[in-house]
Amino acid sequence: MAIGNHEFNYGLDTLNRWKGELNFPLLSANIRKSDGSEAFQPYVIKEVNGVKIGILGLTTPAIPNWEKPENIAGLRFDNPIEIAKQYVPQIKDAGADVIVISQHIGWDKTPANTRDPQAWLTDPNTWQPSGSLPDENLTIELAQQVPGIDVILAGHSHLDVPKTLINNVLVVEPSYWGRALAKVTLQLQRSGSTWQITSKDSGLQYVKGVSADQQLTDLAYPYHDQTIKYISTPIGTATGEFPGGPAARYTDGPLADLINTVQSEAAAAAGYPVDISLAAIFNDTGHIPQGQIALRDAYSVYIYDNTLYVLQINGDILRRALEKDAQYFNPVDPQNLPADPKGMVSPQVPDYNWDIYTGVDYTIDLTKPVGQRVTKLQFNGKDVTPDQTFRIAINNYRASGGGGFAMFKEGTRVWQSTNEIRDLIAAYVQAHQPLDPAAINRKNFTLAPDLYAHYYGAGQPTSPQPSAPAPSSPGNASNTPASLPNTGGDSPVPVGLVLLAGAALIAGAMLRRRRQA
Repeated sequence: MAIGNHEFNYGLDTLNRWKGELNFPLLSANIRKSDGSEAFQPYVIKEVNGVKIGILGLTTPAIPNWEKPENIAGLRFDNPIEIAKQYVPQIKDAGADVIVISQHIGWDKTPANTRDPQAWLTDPNTWQPSGSLPDENLTIELAQQVPGIDVILAGHSHLDVPKTLINNVLVVEPSYWGRALAKVTLQLQRSGSTWQITSKDSGLQYVKGVSADQQLTDLAYPYHDQTIKYISTPIGTATGEFPGGPAARYTDGPLADLINTVQSEAAAAAGYPVDISLAAIFNDTGHIPQGQIALRDAYSVYIYDNTLYVLQINGDILRRALEKDAQYFNPVDPQNLPADPKGMVSPQVPDYNWDIYTGVDYTIDLTKPVGQRVTKLQFNGKDVTPDQTFRIAINNYRASGGGGFAMFKEGTRVWQSTNEIRDLIAAYVQAHQPLDPAAINRKNFTLAPDLYAHYYGAGQPTSPQPSAPAPSSPGNASNTPASLPNTGGDSPVPVGLVLLAGAALIAGAMLRRRRQA
């Protein structure tokens, strides 16, 4: 398994304890100790029916931008391209016939429509920047600059990439959260004492309509059941719903204001009051329901384990961040809006890259060109000036430039929390009973045209519901284990090799051998 950024979220003690419980190697050649020596096993060679497959592990070097320093103490994250140039020849010299990179590294450029499999077969020179941090996602560069690589199993970008060929390197990424398996098929031909690859292909096999593996289900169920009971704990009530999804992004609604209120009050309680707070609606299903609120509801609103920072910035940084923010939306013709609300969103920009601010009054006009969409920006009723200073509440990912918001790295960090923002939200809900969406909602942000009015009218919309059944209600936990996906297959293969690519994403590589006539 290639190590990813989230393996460090709970510190090195937890990571090393988990590593000791595994019956397979953790790979990363470019994570080094501070003295330059290997921190983890760099590669492994597997022999399958006489074919030796070298698997080199690589990890995004951008981890220090997001991770708490104490969680990566004594480690450095070297450039994966330079490291791969060192190790690929070593692996070949050790006898590998095929070189596979298993990596938690994604894409710094992507096609205009990432959902179209055919778009991934086009020339990467025509692709658009993805908004990555510098050197965060070097998949294309690895394929182009490191000789000898046959296959790259990519991760980190959470994209469905069934197949792309870059410099004759086959690259595949199997979505995220174990939703798909990447199947790589290589045809090899014997040539003297070596094997030669004669063809390459790949595709994604989605984990749908398959039976649960009972052994895995039985193993996981006690932990799953304990978790369900924990997150079903009641923590408060609400007098009305805090809707999520597009309805919460297309207007200045109570859900974003709730997160920003939590962040602002937490910063003030720590002795660092802020002028502005910003937060994103991460997914389409998280919301706070009317009536009883369970811990899972608070966590559904904030699915990432971000911590809270207070930065000092100026008005120039603020305006540039808002213009970057506005790139979330496609150019708009008010007379020809798409039927689907999600059609307003650029396929290049994930939902977590659309922040909603409190503390400033601003208008974003989507009919204007990108870079000129912020038509109003005021603080306390006066236009914001470039050199005006502000303290802002912001999560650690965005503060570090995450999502392409490099301008925030120009700010000065004055405080950071030890608690995760989602736990701050849960504590706030517990302390403010009952939650009133009308009292929390403060109107300071306007989209032009008014997408909320167009798609949802004057009525308060119902939040989208999860596609999978929700956990059992408090006090009514199901006695039946939840189904877990069966990632096995029924078709026999001549040679099978299963690799862990990225963070818990499984890719299968199958090789069919063909003797030279």
